[in-house]
Amino acid sequence: MTADPAARPARPPAVPTDAAAEAGAPADAVVVRVDRARCIGSGMCALTAPGSLVLGDDGLARPVRAPRAAGADGPGEPLTEQLTEAVEYCPVEALALYSARDGRPIAPAP
Repeated sequence: MTADPAARPARPPAVPTDAAAEAGAPADAVVVRVDRARCIGSGMCALTAPGSLVLGDDGLARPVRAPRAAGADGPGEPLTEQLTEAVEYCPVEALALYSARDGRPIAPAP
């Protein structure tokens, strides 16, 4: 059986559980992941959550805050309604939110 070329690539891996916990991430802190191979640059995310997502020079989405290294003070960013909506509204599901504390997926909803 051959692979379906239209099949979606796997989601990016979640933040390692131990790294976020060791860094003392607040319970509601999240890590934003952008699948740049899937992003089409519609800009809906940047309009919905401008404090968290922007379109880069290449026209593709990227988080405003780069993911912090393990052990950095307060990794992730606050989970907001706008950020959750931006992830849910992405027309190609290129965005995902993960808990900065334990790496569990938060959005999009399964």
